[in-house]
Amino acid sequence: MARFTLTIGGSDTWGGGGIQTDLKTFENLTTFGLSVLTCIAVEKENEFVIRNLDAKLVEEQLETIEKYYKLDAVKIGLLGSVEIIEVVKAFCQRNAKKYPIILDPVMAFKESEHALKQTYLQKLIELFPFADLITPNLIEAQLLLGGISIQTKEDIFLAAEKLSLMTKSKVLLKAGATHGFDLYQTAYFSQLFEGPISNKKTVNGAGCCLSAAICAYLAQGASLLKSIEKGKKFVYEAIETGVVVGEAGNVWHPINEGSFNK
Repeated sequence: MARFTLTIGGSDTWGGGGIQTDLKTFENLTTFGLSVLTCIAVEKENEFVIRNLDAKLVEEQLETIEKYYKLDAVKIGLLGSVEIIEVVKAFCQRNAKKYPIILDPVMAFKESEHALKQTYLQKLIELFPFADLITPNLIEAQLLLGGISIQTKEDIFLAAEKLSLMTKSKVLLKAGATHGFDLYQTAYFSQLFEGPISNKKTVNGAGCCLSAAICAYLAQGASLLKSIEKGKKFVYEAIETGVVVGEAGNVWHPINEGSFNK
């Protein structure tokens, strides 16, 4: 029986992250991937630019999927605007507890957008109670916690605990790229997920890949902790087999490489 996974997020025109990586990950992990597009990342005059879709169009995409599919898991990524967050929040309210939701709090702000950033963060936090897991990286965690410094292993443990208490959510604080581990934290429990650090530069989309893999494994019925464990293995392999683009490159897990569901 097919398992249906939905990603709600942005389009990475370079193919490195966002819905492109999410859908490839869903496919590799044998779930039927669906997408709701919120924004498009492009280059304009040598600058990285996010073009948000109209919130009404996002709402129409969600309503279309709700009409035709019984979902098994959902991943939420870059939403782009306060108005789109409100639309996704209403979607989560309508479908509360029907399936697991993974929230990857992706953010993209310019230095000049301080007021917008604060409003966006406040609204984004309103989504957290609907998520079975939030998966911030260290920079995102710093923003969510008001700019605190997260450098050492002790900082990471303290930040994860603060995030879990503040959001009342289960947290996977992603520190694998620099520290070799990610930290799972709830109000009463923590667990380190350690793994090797890849020397490859094909890391664009690694965070998206991890949250999408966790989503896919949950859709297949794995426990949350097992989904994290398997997701970390999957994203490491996706970095190792990534595609070079310029001086860096994108994660990519060829569908015929390895056995991903073991």
